[in-house]
Amino acid sequence: MSRASVARMKRARARRRIVLSVLGVLVLAIIALGGWFAVSAWTAKGEVEAAVAAAKNLQTEVQGGDLDLDKIADGIDEVSQHIDRTYAQTSQPVWALAGLTPYYGSDISTVREVVRILEDVSNNAMPALANVARTVDVNDLGIKDGTISLGGLDSVAPDLARANQSLTDAAAQLNTVGETHFPQLNSAIAQGREQLGTLADLTGTAGNLASILPSMLATGQSGGTRTYLVLAQNNAELRATGGIASSWGVLTINAGKLALGSFATPPADAVFSDAEARSVLTADERNLFSTKMATDYQDINFTPDFTRTAKLAHDIWQRAGNGSVDGVISVDPVFLQRLLAVAGPVTLDDTASALLDGGTGGSGSGGGSAVTLDGQNAARILLNRIYLGSSTQAEQDVFFALAASQVFNHVLHNLDGKGMQMLKTVRQAVQDGHLYLWSAHEAEQEKLAGVQVSGALATKPAQPEAGVYFNDATMGKMDWYLKREVTSKYDKTYPNGARQYTLTVTLTNTADASAVAAAPDLLRGYDGDGKPRRGEIETVLYVYAPAGGRLVDWSEDFDQIATHDGLTVGAKTVTLEPGERFTTTIHVLASASAGSTELVVRQTPSTD
Repeated sequence: MSRASVARMKRARARRRIVLSVLGVLVLAIIALGGWFAVSAWTAKGEVEAAVAAAKNLQTEVQGGDLDLDKIADGIDEVSQHIDRTYAQTSQPVWALAGLTPYYGSDISTVREVVRILEDVSNNAMPALANVARTVDVNDLGIKDGTISLGGLDSVAPDLARANQSLTDAAAQLNTVGETHFPQLNSAIAQGREQLGTLADLTGTAGNLASILPSMLATGQSGGTRTYLVLAQNNAELRATGGIASSWGVLTINAGKLALGSFATPPADAVFSDAEARSVLTADERNLFSTKMATDYQDINFTPDFTRTAKLAHDIWQRAGNGSVDGVISVDPVFLQRLLAVAGPVTLDDTASALLDGGTGGSGSGGGSAVTLDGQNAARILLNRIYLGSSTQAEQDVFFALAASQVFNHVLHNLDGKGMQMLKTVRQAVQDGHLYLWSAHEAEQEKLAGVQVSGALATKPAQPEAGVYFNDATMGKMDWYLKREVTSKYDKTYPNGARQYTLTVTLTNTADASAVAAAPDLLRGYDGDGKPRRGEIETVLYVYAPAGGRLVDWSEDFDQIATHDGLTVGAKTVTLEPGERFTTTIHVLASASAGSTELVVRQTPSTD
């Protein structure tokens, strides 16, 4: 073999050694990178699991009865720390390299993007929310000796606005994140998207309230005086938002100090004429509820949209020469009973007690004993017992007005040190539909419009809400005996992502036939010819489809299918004899834009 051949062979071996060395280094590098990524991924997984656990604990704390804001603030900080540590892992270069690998690389990139979005929430929304929790003093929140204290809520509106903006942006960014190859991961991202959207809505609501409550309640630097018309609804005769507004009163707030005037029968002579009602009401309202919605004060809440009820009440009050009010508040006996459970019982004066016993309230004595209302019996006395005696309708109206006034005045001066209980009671009343609020000031009402306490119709397809409402047609006080059950169940998802649900509505007349036959005519009501009824309950049922959705089908025919402010509505009159039951099932379809967001069912508040 020649020297040249030997030299070529040596050079070839050298090149192979170099190539093998490079390959070896690359293999070692890949192994090292793989190990680095594995360790980082394992660390990130642990931080994510810790963040989820901390978030669940935080949710439990928020939904708990005590509402310890210091613990909530610490919980927010803990969740934030785990998110930051997760981001510290996924932002490393090895994750970017892993994102370049075939097939699963896109999944890794998706995870990095989701963590980046959450890190932005951690840096912007969570510190603001933690500051809110540490600033608001729930022990100073409430009514003390008739004066409102916001407990620092008025100072956290900017923090809530910052948190809301961050959460809203994050939810929007998550909507652009694509699908991965792992269903479990897709589900987790979908849940995160939904939860961020919910948090954005909550902070938006809280921020709106924090920004307008100081002016609405005339507290703090805003000061001044506010006057509100208070509607006391009587659920014994159902209307969509509760019951007939049979007593109206005025609440005045001066620099946070509350003063409640007497309640009285509404000004019947100031309602609208039939001709006026045709221009005051919308075509949808006239079709569904007739012009009586504006011509009879007892029917102004035929509509489930409290913003319309409040505006009508505001205008009727003004037409009666009582001047303008800054807003309208609606309460009912169930809310009053819950307030008494917090403030303690109240003994009614001799006039009210005499009326309950069937005596004449004008004399101030009826020979009976004093009546005490408490957290257990107030609703029954106000919604049923008063109608079992021999009192006239005028006397019943006076009793209801006196009782409402005396309960409120008692509550306003017996809540010291009970701010947390009061807060929970108000929150539950709002959720159940026993408390509504409307502002005559446009800027305030705009911020109230998206808040549950406004009682406005739900018109956002992405937040599916069905409605089940009832209006009494018995013209008596029989709805104390009407048992109502409304349930909702998920059925299926259509190819376009729209979800279908089954609503089941059951009505039962629980009245005892013999007992109710002996009851006064004012309790039993009257038929269309003005003759006393025999114990039957006549109810008009309204079923509202979610915004952007529809009523698919139903087991019992509706009397009409109509629309109300763009929402599809089915209406049906149901008449039940004592002991009789009616059940109907309705399939409703939510908008595809609602995605996996669960359907909420709003309904006429119950009597318990």
